[in-house]
Amino acid sequence: MTRKVAVLGSTGSIGTQALEIIHANPELELHSLLCNSNLDLLLRQRVQYAPSVTAIASPGGECPDGIITGQEILHKAIDGADMVLNAIVGSAGLQASLICRDRGITLALANKESLVVGGSLLRDHIRCGGIIPVDSEHSTIFRCLNLETHPVRSITLTASGGSARDIPVEKLQTAGVDDILNHPTWDMGARITVDSATMVNKAFEVIEARWLFEGLQIDVVLHPQSIVHSLVRLADGSWKALMGKPDMKIPLQYALQYPNRELGLISDDCPLDWGTLEFSELDGRRYPAFDMVVRAGQDGKSWPAAANAADEVAVAAFLDRRISFGDIAIVIEEVLTGHEALEISDFQTVMRADRDSRIQAERIVRKLC
Repeated sequence: MTRKVAVLGSTGSIGTQALEIIHANPELELHSLLCNSNLDLLLRQRVQYAPSVTAIASPGGECPDGIITGQEILHKAIDGADMVLNAIVGSAGLQASLICRDRGITLALANKESLVVGGSLLRDHIRCGGIIPVDSEHSTIFRCLNLETHPVRSITLTASGGSARDIPVEKLQTAGVDDILNHPTWDMGARITVDSATMVNKAFEVIEARWLFEGLQIDVVLHPQSIVHSLVRLADGSWKALMGKPDMKIPLQYALQYPNRELGLISDDCPLDWGTLEFSELDGRRYPAFDMVVRAGQDGKSWPAAANAADEVAVAAFLDRRISFGDIAIVIEEVLTGHEALEISDFQTVMRADRDSRIQAERIVRKLC
């Protein structure tokens, strides 16, 4: 029996790779495509993969026949799916995750903001096994924990350090957009590439890991080669990890086919290809926003939603060349300093914190311009 998969965020990097995996696997069937605004690519995907449903959130004009748009597109894209790959960018992905929760649909989660801003709303879906992580680091931990019969001691996330790792600290404040978008390891979208350089992305992953793997101590180490995709410290003190050259198709295939163990070969590298593997502590001077966002996650309530909203606004302003790279951390810090935390009881509360924090972040950006 085939598994019908809805791909939300189909025109992004994760979405396009997922479509290749689904197309090559007879056990998977593409049920629906949904993207934000890339209508040209969406139309090509519809022709190539022939989904039952094709939808777009922001078409920018009149849609061709057969393309769904409007307020109910998330529900229509998810209706009839056995699994949903949520690769929507940013906090907008939370609503899709909550629909999966409400319907009891397995969620292959590549939208980390769902857990960053709404983890408490998804806790029960995690506990019942309804969320399979797609992020490379969390997929690694999930796989390492999967067959362990004894409690583990801790987990360690690895971080490449992003493009900022090789720029002198004294030059980071004024680093240019082109310099920051030149990620040394991954080919990703603009926002996540900037978040990798500030290490905000890794701070979000710490928050995400706290929800996915409750009760475990979480550490982060810098690992420039990105060969070790995070580690688990076992009960006897030994370490367990997943290793190999970076390729997002590996965690994607694992999530889309889980719990099927018949995985196709994606990578054929070997240890001789890896070179020297290095690990080091994060430098707080180089990544000042990291500790701020981690603390927001520890404080809970609506603090992570405020941090995420501030980051989205600040990164957009940086990419528009309105503020400098170093100003991103300033925007986040000032938003968090002025934030009045709310208890997260429902989606509307998250959106209220998100909206208020965006307004404040825009004010700060205008002041910095």
